[in-house]
Amino acid sequence: MTENIFLRPLVVEDANVSYKWRNNPDVWKYTLFNPKEPVTLNVEIAWLKNTLNKPDEKRFAICLTKNGRYIGNVQLIKILDQSAEFHIFIGDSEYWGKGIGEKATKHVLDYAFLTLKLNKVSLDVHTENTSAIKIYNKNGFSCISHHDSFMKMEVIADDYMAKYKLFGMRHIIKLDEEEEWKSLVKRALKYDFYHSWTYHLLDNNNGVPMLFVYEMGEDFIAMPVVKRHIQDSEYFDMSSVYGYSGPISNKDFDELPADFVCRFRTSFLDFLKDEKIITVFTRLNPFLDQRSLMEGFGGVVDNGKVVVLDLTKSIEEQRSGYQERLSRKIRQLRNKGFYVKEVNTSKDIRIFYDLYTANMMRLDALDTYYFDEEYFKILLNSDEYDARLLFVYDRNNYPVCGGIVVITNDIMQAHLLGTREEYLKDSPAKLLNEEVSLLGRKLGVKQYNLGGGLGFKEDSLFRWKVNFSNHTLDYQSWRFVANPEIYTSMLSQQDIDISSEIDFFPLYRLQVNKA
Repeated sequence: MTENIFLRPLVVEDANVSYKWRNNPDVWKYTLFNPKEPVTLNVEIAWLKNTLNKPDEKRFAICLTKNGRYIGNVQLIKILDQSAEFHIFIGDSEYWGKGIGEKATKHVLDYAFLTLKLNKVSLDVHTENTSAIKIYNKNGFSCISHHDSFMKMEVIADDYMAKYKLFGMRHIIKLDEEEEWKSLVKRALKYDFYHSWTYHLLDNNNGVPMLFVYEMGEDFIAMPVVKRHIQDSEYFDMSSVYGYSGPISNKDFDELPADFVCRFRTSFLDFLKDEKIITVFTRLNPFLDQRSLMEGFGGVVDNGKVVVLDLTKSIEEQRSGYQERLSRKIRQLRNKGFYVKEVNTSKDIRIFYDLYTANMMRLDALDTYYFDEEYFKILLNSDEYDARLLFVYDRNNYPVCGGIVVITNDIMQAHLLGTREEYLKDSPAKLLNEEVSLLGRKLGVKQYNLGGGLGFKEDSLFRWKVNFSNHTLDYQSWRFVANPEIYTSMLSQQDIDISSEIDFFPLYRLQVNKA
């Protein structure tokens, strides 16, 4: 079992421990250092007082994280012209062979290349010290020469940075890289099903879904986007899948180092330029605290609110917040014999497809709200999230209303809903919402997002949802103009005033969308 360690600057007081190590010949077996006479405490103190003042050396104590115990030294010496010599020893024999040398070496090399900005670190190691050579090889050192029984090794900054992805590397994951996409999303601290590979596979916006990734070491920020060609031009724009996506990371965005966030933004802007992107539109996820990250670009717009049921509360507390008409309607539905059941057979999916499609036709919905039967099959059977199909049946076991909810981590999203026209007066969806909230509690879900109004306005749909809960979350979108010159030109060609207050983005797609 390996021990976790940290490094701190070496201090004179460490002599009380380290002088004993100086007198242990096993510590120096493979080194050029070999005391000719016993090292006393006073000698060690004097040596440290002299050594710690040298401007061309950085010396650290290796300490155990669990109790702060000092167990060895690691240092960079002869720091000159962006190069240095590396030295290490574990003085406490109790901790030999426990992987501490490898961790301490990595810590110091990170410091050498990321903080001191050195170009090269070298060392000398005895050819019989095979365990040390193995550690150095793992950390990127390679042999450059031999002298007597010693080997000279060095590691170059560019090679080390590339090995550990410390440059801050950008890469694009496309749909044909299914496992890479899934693996990256699973590494995120927080994510929703709108980030999944499956959901992007199902996107019907006539674009090319991709996952932009910027990472440095263990940290990353990823942004799912859909690249679309702009008609009659050489340019493109980017949008997001229907729903709430936005960026994800392995940490809360506020906990990422400021310089890393800055590099992400620079890298993403370079990516947009390389791809000839004019604008980017993405809906942010109200549960993932993405605003602080995206505000650094500008273009974050408040779009309204979404209604959320807090499933950490009891069903009794939830019902106490219902408007009286809602409570009365749910009781009436139950008394009339309406009930809710979860289903997932091919026949059930076919029924929902017919019911949902009829609902969209009645509402004269845009083409992007229509899906084929295969869409529902894939959506409901993905292993990336937990999607459920539920029906409301009347007393004759006839399905009159259906909905798909999707659970990811502790968030449940009301995704798609449809009600047969002849049953609209009964409002069976009200009973469905309550039963879904009960299901969510059984599954350990904390938040059930009912969504907002049409276009996220506080319209009749929004007011219908507020009947269930007055708990709302702010919802934002990111509307970013990456190339202002071309954007302005495109609006001018369509006689669109750039200062227009029309709530649509990008404006050059307004006429196409209307058509």
